[in-house]
Amino acid sequence: MERKAGERKYREVADDLRRRITEGEFSEGRRKLPSERDLVEQYKAITTSAMTIRQALSVLRDEGLVESRVGSGWYVAEWKPIVRNALDRLFPDRWGEAESMWDVDIEGRRLDVEDLRVQLAPAPPEVARVLGVGPKVKVWHRDRRYVVDGVPVMRATSFIPDEFARGTQITESDTGKGGVYARLREAGHGPVGFREQMRGRSATAAEVDDLRLAKGATVIEQHRIARREDGRVVECSRMILDASRYLLVYDFEA
Repeated sequence: MERKAGERKYREVADDLRRRITEGEFSEGRRKLPSERDLVEQYKAITTSAMTIRQALSVLRDEGLVESRVGSGWYVAEWKPIVRNALDRLFPDRWGEAESMWDVDIEGRRLDVEDLRVQLAPAPPEVARVLGVGPKVKVWHRDRRYVVDGVPVMRATSFIPDEFARGTQITESDTGKGGVYARLREAGHGPVGFREQMRGRSATAAEVDDLRLAKGATVIEQHRIARREDGRVVECSRMILDASRYLLVYDFEA
């Protein structure tokens, strides 16, 4: 019962702080939140524990509403979440008309691709099974880090069988307008179906370094496979997203 009561307290504090932030109490020019000591005083009717205040702030940090600056305190986050609508971004009219799926996500914001590596090499065993190739068969690996407005937001690795990528720009650094899926379609292997799986988890030490995350940060691990009309998998991807930078949206028609 004590644990549940403590959980209610930090969520109650988080809910009220969220309300104050969305109502503009900490507006432009005054984005810094009160110190943890001051917040304990402000919420003393709910809790007198600094740990409870920190838990509440961590909730808002994971939602992308606040950020901690070492030696300075807590601030309302200036970051605008990346709205990632899977059904919209994977719609063939997007990449079919030579529009990058990232154009859908970032809406004109600055996008940089860093640490790009393209190579023909054996696929990891679990990837080989998904692609339907032998364990020693080489496939194309496209590994890169995406940076939006100077902030690393995602590490993505795509795997494409050589028989589908050979002779296309998929094997080059720049895949051209429309990206991998447009090139696959031009080669007669255009995907008609997709499946995505996602799970949230704590970032590994390597991911903390790669995406410049806070220790203990949450990431979204996303796996996607793309199938052509006969059911053959033409690409599978593994993506690691900084959970605090994204808003995942799914629209459905009744």
